[in-house]
This record gives sequence, structure tokens and C-alpha cells, in this order.
Amino acid sequence: MSIVKLVMVVLLGLCSLASAQDVLLVGHVQRVILQPSGTENCPPPCPVVAPVQANGLRTICVYNGGGCQTMEVKPDHVYRGDAGGETRQFKSRIGEWGASFPVAEQAIVVSQEGGSVSWSFATERDGKLFIDPKRLRSIGGVPTSTGGAEELVALDDVLARLGGGR
Repeated sequence: MSIVKLVMVVLLGLCSLASAQDVLLVGHVQRVILQPSGTENCPPPCPVVAPVQANGLRTICVYNGGGCQTMEVKPDHVYRGDAGGETRQFKSRIGEWGASFPVAEQAIVVSQEGGSVSWSFATERDGKLFIDPKRLRSIGGVPTSTGGAEELVALDDVLARLGGGR
């Protein structure tokens, strides 16, 4: 019974740690760093195992990603969570199609939920910020798209559906 309690405490701690890292902000990219797998800040994608196990089976790992990427963003405004200082670093693995973090001067809206990072360029119209729902698909578990074929969505509208408007 005490093992079950210990596991539950650890799981609750990990959940609170993940939610403490969740953030939604608009800011400007300061730099993007690309790193190969196996370097200090980019662990190998597959666990290190013996080539042949005791039962004679071989374990192989097939991974077509290209390493890791880190994006440093200087926040202009934080909508949810804590930016954690003058800049915030977002990290993710580079997928099959290459690096995905932007290297541009334009402001971006970045969402990090449970370790998953997504972003969209911020487009300002009539004093409101708009995002691309194809790039930033959900915020706080709420889909950014309303189901139509809209090209851009007002960030305020998504936040209002989330219950946490500006």
C-alpha cells in the first residue's frame, strides 16, 4: 500500500511540475539553437540497450527526427502561466520535416502545454491579435478554430472561450 501512495505522490508532483511550466505568451524570438541528438541538451531519442538481450531478441530503434531545437523568446505579454524572466526558452525535438521554430522579426504567440510547444505568427488588425489556427491548434485544451475555414482567429476570442480573456 505504501508503494501505491509513493507512486501517487510522484505522479501528482510531476503533473504539478508540468502545469507550472505551461504558458501562453506573445513575444519576439531572440535566437533559435539547433542541436544534434546525443549532445548535452539533446539526449538520444532511443534508450541505450544491449544489442542482443538475454532472451536472444535484438532491440532496434528507428527514429527519423533530426535532433533538438531551442527557441529563446523575449515576452511582450504573458496571457497564461509565468514567463520565468526576461526571456523564456522553449525546447522540442526536431521532427521528420526539419526544424519548426521561426527565425523572424515578427511577433509570435507561443503556447506550451505539458511539454508540447506550438506557435503562430501574431498578426495585428484594429488593435487585436490574430493567430493561425493551423499552426497553433489549441490553447489550454480548447481548439483555436471554430470549425470554419477561417484563415486567422482573434486570440481574444479563443481566450474568452477558455474563460480567461485579457
